[in-house]
Amino acid sequence: MPKRKLTLTIEGETVEKAKEKAKASGISLSKIVENVLSYYADPAVYCFKCGHKFHVSESNICPRCGWYKCPKCGACACQLGEEGVRVAFYMRKTLMDIYSSTDV
Repeated sequence: MPKRKLTLTIEGETVEKAKEKAKASGISLSKIVENVLSYYADPAVYCFKCGHKFHVSESNICPRCGWYKCPKCGACACQLGEEGVRVAFYMRKTLMDIYSSTDV
C-alpha cells in the first residue's frame, strides 16, 4: 500500500522529546506514528498462556473475566493468578491511556 502524508498538531515539548528519543533509538517519528495507528486500527495482542499473537477482531471475549480468548489455545485471564490479572489489568489501563480508548 502506498504511503500517505499526514499532518498532525502536537504539543511542541512532546514533539521535541519524541524526536530526541526516536533519534537515540534509530527510529523515525513516522514509523512510530505508523505503528501506533496500525495498532489502533486493528489491535493485535499476545496470549498470556501460549504467546500466540492474534488480532482482537479474530477473538471472542470471555463472559467470565472480560478478556480476549486466544483463538489458538482458548486461554483468557481466567487462567492467570491474582497477580497476573493485576499486571494484565494495569498494562491494559496503560494502553487505554495511550490510545484514549477502551478498545485495546
